[in-house]
Amino acid sequence: MATARQYRYRWKSLRFGVMMIALITVTVVKMARGDAQTPVPATTAATAATTANAKLFLQQCGACHSTKAGEVRVGPSLAGIMGKVAGKQPGFTYSDALKRSSMKWNAATLDRWLADSSAAVKGSIMNYRQADAAKRKAIIAYMASTSGKSGK
Repeated sequence: MATARQYRYRWKSLRFGVMMIALITVTVVKMARGDAQTPVPATTAATAATTANAKLFLQQCGACHSTKAGEVRVGPSLAGIMGKVAGKQPGFTYSDALKRSSMKWNAATLDRWLADSSAAVKGSIMNYRQADAAKRKAIIAYMASTSGKSGK
Protein backbone atom coordinates (compact mmCIF):
# COMPACT_ATOMS: atom_id res chain seq x y z
CA MET A 1 0.00 0.00 0.00
CA ALA A 2 1.39 3.46 -1.00
CA THR A 3 1.94 6.12 1.63
CA ALA A 4 0.89 9.75 1.39
CA ARG A 5 4.52 10.73 0.74
CA GLN A 6 4.74 8.34 -2.22
CA TYR A 7 1.50 9.76 -3.69
CA ARG A 8 2.84 13.32 -3.38
CA TYR A 9 6.08 12.30 -5.12
CA ARG A 10 4.17 10.61 -7.93
CA TRP A 11 1.92 13.65 -8.31
CA LYS A 12 4.92 16.04 -8.51
CA SER A 13 6.63 13.78 -11.03
CA LEU A 14 3.46 13.63 -13.14
CA ARG A 15 3.05 17.43 -13.04
CA PHE A 16 6.70 17.92 -14.05
CA GLY A 17 6.31 15.44 -16.91
CA VAL A 18 3.17 17.18 -18.18
CA MET A 19 4.89 20.60 -18.02
CA MET A 20 7.89 19.29 -19.98
CA ILE A 21 5.63 17.77 -22.65
CA ALA A 22 3.78 21.09 -22.94
CA LEU A 23 7.04 23.03 -23.23
CA ILE A 24 8.41 20.70 -25.88
CA THR A 25 5.14 20.83 -27.82
CA VAL A 26 5.10 24.64 -27.81
CA THR A 27 8.73 24.74 -28.95
CA VAL A 28 8.11 22.27 -31.77
CA VAL A 29 5.04 24.21 -32.95
CA LYS A 30 6.97 27.50 -32.92
CA MET A 31 9.81 25.94 -34.86
CA ALA A 32 7.40 24.54 -37.43
CA ARG A 33 5.82 27.98 -37.89
CA GLY A 34 9.21 29.70 -37.95
CA ASP A 35 8.53 31.69 -34.76
CA ALA A 36 11.39 30.21 -32.74
CA GLN A 37 14.42 32.45 -32.42
CA THR A 38 17.71 31.26 -33.79
CA PRO A 39 20.19 30.95 -30.95
CA VAL A 40 22.91 33.61 -31.06
CA PRO A 41 26.47 32.27 -30.76
CA ALA A 42 27.94 33.06 -27.35
CA THR A 43 31.23 34.30 -28.76
CA THR A 44 32.16 36.11 -31.92
CA ALA A 45 35.41 35.58 -33.79
CA ALA A 46 36.83 38.78 -32.24
CA THR A 47 35.93 37.65 -28.73
CA ALA A 48 37.43 34.23 -29.36
CA ALA A 49 40.66 35.81 -30.63
CA THR A 50 40.86 38.11 -27.60
CA THR A 51 40.29 35.15 -25.29
CA ALA A 52 43.04 33.16 -27.03
CA ASN A 53 45.39 36.14 -26.82
CA ALA A 54 44.64 36.57 -23.11
CA LYS A 55 45.33 32.89 -22.49
CA LEU A 56 48.64 33.14 -24.34
CA PHE A 57 49.57 36.26 -22.34
CA LEU A 58 48.81 34.44 -19.09
CA GLN A 59 50.88 31.43 -20.17
CA GLN A 60 53.87 33.42 -21.41
CA CYS A 61 53.82 36.56 -19.25
CA GLY A 62 51.25 36.15 -16.47
CA ALA A 63 53.54 34.54 -13.90
CA CYS A 64 55.65 37.70 -13.74
CA HIS A 65 53.33 40.46 -15.03
CA SER A 66 49.79 41.63 -14.45
CA THR A 67 47.52 43.83 -16.54
CA LYS A 68 45.92 45.30 -13.41
CA ALA A 69 47.18 48.80 -12.64
CA GLY A 70 49.59 48.86 -9.71
CA GLU A 71 49.77 45.07 -9.32
CA VAL A 72 53.50 44.36 -9.17
CA ARG A 73 54.68 40.76 -9.32
CA VAL A 74 58.22 39.67 -10.25
CA GLY A 75 57.87 42.23 -13.04
CA PRO A 76 55.94 45.49 -13.25
CA SER A 77 52.26 45.87 -14.08
CA LEU A 78 51.70 46.13 -17.83
CA ALA A 79 48.39 47.96 -17.47
CA GLY A 80 48.09 50.68 -20.10
CA ILE A 81 51.70 50.16 -21.21
CA MET A 82 51.16 51.11 -24.87
CA GLY A 83 52.51 54.58 -25.58
CA LYS A 84 54.48 54.82 -22.33
CA VAL A 85 58.24 55.17 -21.97
CA ALA A 86 59.99 51.96 -20.85
CA GLY A 87 61.36 51.74 -17.32
CA LYS A 88 59.29 54.56 -15.90
CA GLN A 89 56.24 52.85 -14.35
CA PRO A 90 55.94 53.80 -10.66
CA GLY A 91 56.17 51.07 -8.03
CA PHE A 92 58.85 48.91 -9.67
CA THR A 93 62.64 48.96 -9.58
CA TYR A 94 63.95 48.76 -13.15
CA SER A 95 67.48 48.00 -14.32
CA ASP A 96 69.64 51.04 -14.97
CA ALA A 97 69.79 50.09 -18.66
CA LEU A 98 66.00 50.15 -19.04
CA LYS A 99 65.70 53.36 -17.02
CA ARG A 100 68.22 55.05 -19.35
CA SER A 101 66.54 53.80 -22.53
CA SER A 102 64.19 56.19 -24.21
CA MET A 103 62.18 53.34 -25.74
CA LYS A 104 58.46 54.00 -26.02
CA TRP A 105 56.20 50.94 -25.95
CA ASN A 106 54.34 50.30 -29.20
CA ALA A 107 53.82 47.24 -31.42
CA ALA A 108 57.27 47.50 -33.03
CA THR A 109 59.25 48.01 -29.80
CA LEU A 110 57.28 45.30 -27.99
CA ASP A 111 57.90 42.90 -30.88
CA ARG A 112 61.63 43.57 -30.67
CA TRP A 113 61.54 43.24 -26.86
CA LEU A 114 59.57 39.98 -26.90
CA ALA A 115 61.81 38.51 -29.62
CA ASP A 116 64.88 38.99 -27.39
CA SER A 117 64.64 41.36 -24.44
CA SER A 118 68.38 41.19 -23.68
CA ALA A 119 69.27 42.27 -27.22
CA ALA A 120 66.57 44.97 -27.34
CA VAL A 121 68.08 46.78 -24.34
CA LYS A 122 71.60 45.68 -23.46
CA GLY A 123 71.97 45.30 -19.71
CA SER A 124 68.27 44.87 -18.95
CA ILE A 125 67.40 42.32 -16.28
CA MET A 126 64.44 40.60 -17.97
CA ASN A 127 65.54 37.67 -20.08
CA TYR A 128 62.77 36.53 -22.42
CA ARG A 129 62.81 35.24 -25.99
CA GLN A 130 59.80 34.35 -28.12
CA ALA A 131 60.90 33.19 -31.57
CA ASP A 132 57.34 32.67 -32.85
CA ALA A 133 56.23 35.93 -34.53
CA ALA A 134 52.56 34.89 -34.40
CA LYS A 135 52.73 34.44 -30.62
CA ARG A 136 54.46 37.80 -30.20
CA LYS A 137 51.75 39.44 -32.33
CA ALA A 138 49.00 37.82 -30.23
CA ILE A 139 50.61 38.94 -26.95
CA ILE A 140 51.00 42.49 -28.30
CA ALA A 141 47.36 42.51 -29.49
CA TYR A 142 46.23 41.50 -26.01
CA MET A 143 48.38 44.16 -24.35
CA ALA A 144 47.01 46.77 -26.76
CA SER A 145 43.44 45.67 -25.99
CA THR A 146 44.03 46.13 -22.25
CA SER A 147 45.58 49.55 -22.93
CA GLY A 148 42.67 50.63 -25.11
CA LYS A 149 45.11 51.44 -27.93
CA SER A 150 45.76 49.79 -31.25
CA GLY A 151 49.43 49.17 -30.54
CA LYS A 152 50.66 51.05 -33.62
